[in-house]
Amino acid sequence: MIPLTAITAPRSNTNPWLASVYAGVFTAIAAVAFVLLFQAESPVLYILAFLLIGVGPVLGYQLATGGLGTDWKALIGGLIGSIPVIGLILWPILVGALSRTQSVGRLFLASIIGIILATVVFLLIATMMGQNPTWLSLGFTLLCAVWGGVCGAFMASARGE
Repeated sequence: MIPLTAITAPRSNTNPWLASVYAGVFTAIAAVAFVLLFQAESPVLYILAFLLIGVGPVLGYQLATGGLGTDWKALIGGLIGSIPVIGLILWPILVGALSRTQSVGRLFLASIIGIILATVVFLLIATMMGQNPTWLSLGFTLLCAVWGGVCGAFMASARGE
């Protein structure tokens, strides 16, 4: 008899590089959706896509640990924490407070380092592209992907402690 159920098996050792790639990809997909919906002028959908940017690092971390969807509170914290103006401070607090394995201080550090690295990447792209404004969608997508990747790597590195 073949069992037809699936059991998630969380991994005890998680590679931060793998978590970084997964988190960066999920965050980049949400950022591309935001950019495309913003250009289509659909306010409800692009606001929802922007809120999904905060869920990307948490999804990437959960996929790397083998527990995708096991901690819904952290996903809700990432969704609420990506509110545009106060998201820089609110995202680490909500994800850290609602997650069972993450600390708020480490997430603040991850978010700050991610913002710094993402800004550097954004400014490098701006330097290479010059005065043509069509690079902004690519720059925003890479900015979000780098931030999400750094946050996902920090989340995975904190799991072993």
